[in-house]
Amino acid sequence: MKGFNTIMKKYFSQKTCVISALLTIPSTALLCWMVMGVLYRRMPEYTELVTGYTTWTAYYKQGDMTLANLFIGGLLGFFLLYAVVLTLLSKKWSWLCGSFDRTGEYTAKQRESYAWFEDACFLVIFSQFTLAIFCRALIEEIFGMQPWLEKLFPIFQCITLIVVGIFLFFNHRCGKDPQKQEWAAHQRKSWVERMQWFLPIAFVLFRIFEYIRGGEVIELYRGRNMTVVSNVAFWLAIGYNGRLFHKCKENLRPTISIMSFLSLAVFASWTLPNGTISGTPLEMYHYGEIAEPLHELLNYGVVPYIDTMPIHGVCDYFQAAVGKLLFDGTYASIEPAMIVGCVLIAMATAAVFYYFIDNKLLGLLCVLLFSLFGDKYYYVRWAFALPFILIVFSKKMRKNFPMQLWSWTFISILSIAWNSSIGGACALATLPMILWECFHEKGWKIFFRLNEKEIRKKILPWYIPLLILGICFIPMFFAILRYIVENSAAILETTGDILKEELVSPYVWYATFGPGFSLLAALIFPADKEGGEKKLAWYALSFLIIFNLVIVRYTFVRTQFGERGIIATTICSLFLVLLIFLPSLEKRFSLWTAGMMACLFLATILTKGSNLLTMPAKVFERDTISDDYIYATVEETGIPGLGDIYITEAQKEELMNLNILVNDLCKDKKVVDMTNQLSHYNILNKENLMPFSSTYNTNNKVMQIRAIEVLEEKQPEILIVAPAWQHDSGSLSTRNYYMYQYIQKHYTPCRYKNIIFLTNDDEVRARFEPAYEEFGKLQHIEDLKMLPKAWGNEYLKEEETEPLNVEWSLLDTNATELGDDHYTLNAEENYFLYAFPKNQDGSEIPFLRITVRDESGSTESLKFQGVVYFMDEGKGVKEAHRFIFDGSEGSFLIPLTTSPYWSYSEQIQSMMLDFISGSLEGKQVSIETEFETQKPLEEQMK
Repeated sequence: MKGFNTIMKKYFSQKTCVISALLTIPSTALLCWMVMGVLYRRMPEYTELVTGYTTWTAYYKQGDMTLANLFIGGLLGFFLLYAVVLTLLSKKWSWLCGSFDRTGEYTAKQRESYAWFEDACFLVIFSQFTLAIFCRALIEEIFGMQPWLEKLFPIFQCITLIVVGIFLFFNHRCGKDPQKQEWAAHQRKSWVERMQWFLPIAFVLFRIFEYIRGGEVIELYRGRNMTVVSNVAFWLAIGYNGRLFHKCKENLRPTISIMSFLSLAVFASWTLPNGTISGTPLEMYHYGEIAEPLHELLNYGVVPYIDTMPIHGVCDYFQAAVGKLLFDGTYASIEPAMIVGCVLIAMATAAVFYYFIDNKLLGLLCVLLFSLFGDKYYYVRWAFALPFILIVFSKKMRKNFPMQLWSWTFISILSIAWNSSIGGACALATLPMILWECFHEKGWKIFFRLNEKEIRKKILPWYIPLLILGICFIPMFFAILRYIVENSAAILETTGDILKEELVSPYVWYATFGPGFSLLAALIFPADKEGGEKKLAWYALSFLIIFNLVIVRYTFVRTQFGERGIIATTICSLFLVLLIFLPSLEKRFSLWTAGMMACLFLATILTKGSNLLTMPAKVFERDTISDDYIYATVEETGIPGLGDIYITEAQKEELMNLNILVNDLCKDKKVVDMTNQLSHYNILNKENLMPFSSTYNTNNKVMQIRAIEVLEEKQPEILIVAPAWQHDSGSLSTRNYYMYQYIQKHYTPCRYKNIIFLTNDDEVRARFEPAYEEFGKLQHIEDLKMLPKAWGNEYLKEEETEPLNVEWSLLDTNATELGDDHYTLNAEENYFLYAFPKNQDGSEIPFLRITVRDESGSTESLKFQGVVYFMDEGKGVKEAHRFIFDGSEGSFLIPLTTSPYWSYSEQIQSMMLDFISGSLEGKQVSIETEFETQKPLEEQMK
């Protein structure tokens, strides 16, 4: 650290750093554009038979991660390069030395003016929310719903702003008179504190969820526990405010209560939950991720990370726990539980802002603007990120190393358990600061004074429970490491989105690459700084580098048009603004620091900040429930786990049929839901036997082998497969290839009404209709696009498959045969009809490999549409099933047994290959075909 400080102070001036940063941006962009232009033309290098959204186009997903690392490395490398070059040039050109900055000490008058401005801002903010509470709590509660009130509320807001503005104008005028200065300050204090008395009413207001149905206002999700908790919170807040304001009545400045922060956090983070449950597969999957883990823990004793792997971490238990504690715990309560869960997290974050950010105004603005900087579903995963950083980097903790080390260890344990990706990134990024303070700054010496009674009193009550917690966390930690290793085996090859297609707007560009601006600001800031300020700047730089290098493995996989990236960008910007730039500006003014702070803060507000003008009107928010939904009670559906709920008729029927099947007709049978609709376990009160929650999350060979082991051990008789959901454009047979191969060999399809399921039980087969055709429609993916090309690489040929001796012969073709599998293509559509000497059992022939080479010497790339038809005995091409793929020169692996039409047929008599393209006529090609089978999994795992 000392060496870096010396370099920055002696060699790199602020002008050098600023110019280097400006040159770094286009240089890094150009480097990324040049390198990625080459990389994105590559084929993905699959090492397993895996499928994700990117497989169908053979998108080079590894390139996204390369781009992220190249971007961060480019910023650091180019900045250092330009800084060194400009420093050398400064010996000739003296204008490169020195600083652009304008600095100065604050005068007493300036500090007084800022204090007045701060009080004025608090008064304006509190008055707006007090007005909203007054209108909603008093007028509507007394006189009932008044439609005109919501329409006129913006006018009331303007009137209130004018009144407050007039008061502040005269207050400021009075403050200039030395004789009236104290009176003016007392008036500001009085009104700011009076406003805060009304704010806790928010705790009571936002427990009510109102909707409009048929022109009438109805209330949903009423929970007795929610009512009790909100009432208790309100009276505690009132009592706390009374005690606090009485205690601080002699102060000239207004007292800002933590209850005001918590009340406004409720305003900022609350949104009206949906009054309906659509029951779409995507919703049933996402809500199931929230509801299912706690259901497993409470009903079957399934412990997270020990017995099962919650896909996102312990955070998956949180909102379901809110539903259990504050509502009725049914599936219907997931909607309000998600909202209230976000509110509770926002309140906890607001408390951290209050206690660890000295500037209360900026802290309150962050509470209002960024209390919900993510979707209600994704936000929970980031719950620990901002509080972690604010606490560990705070001035209070940095002055007390034992408490800083304790807080870092404690929050690291909680945040890693909460979400391993995000928590691990925060823990690793803050580790350099902890190590430096421990060893270089001799923080460890305090622990050698434990023989002193006072030191023991200060340290042991904190560290003994921490030691116990750490020991208990060890088994979970190793389970998390194991899961990370298993989950990352194929996730970076296929899973996620196509970043190139999403970079279509300035917002997505900023969300994706925004952390780079924070990184450049952190590189500029240390120049011309001294002592502890410079040390903090280097801590910030090391944090941003490590945090971004780690978190890109989370934000660059499933990018979702910047939805994850913008959260990381927001965190990086707020970190610099609140913990680095703000403390520096509080000591002395710096024009350059103020400019960087303003740019980052404004960019964050524009991209992820809430609308402060419309936020108070949330108290009037109501939603209309469409006539497409019906109100289904537990008495009507017979499903206690569903709850009383507005739902579509189709989804109601589907759930009732499913409930009859698994809880009545087959109530003694073990059930696994393979539709990815995890909510079924919670709704129907069934145990999830699978180790990775859903088939979608069982996305690579290692995980699927573990799933197969569970299937072999538990032998569930019922596997639900429909109503199905093609996740990432793939079916169960392609998304979970290894597991599906086991299933199709041991299970056969049956049907109960609109429910399709697989069974290995003869008794069940006898009671229900077979459903081969319906199952075939579900699993057969006709257009494989680029999947055969991606699976046709040499590595998979060597490691995953082996030749299968199957005889067949060419019966007919419209191409000219040249011998040795060489042909001249004579038409736009060229067919090759093959026949087997005897009918084949499809389940015994997993793959067909087609290798095409252009022998014509043409410079034009060979491109065509390939079609593989297969026909049972007595059927022609018109009755055949087929696979379509995007063809070119190379090897293509057709996964035949992903189609039930193939794998469940024992009468396959012929196949036809068809190559279609307007540019094929006259081409000379070699076409080699070979049947292959999958190597035994035991041999592969060796």
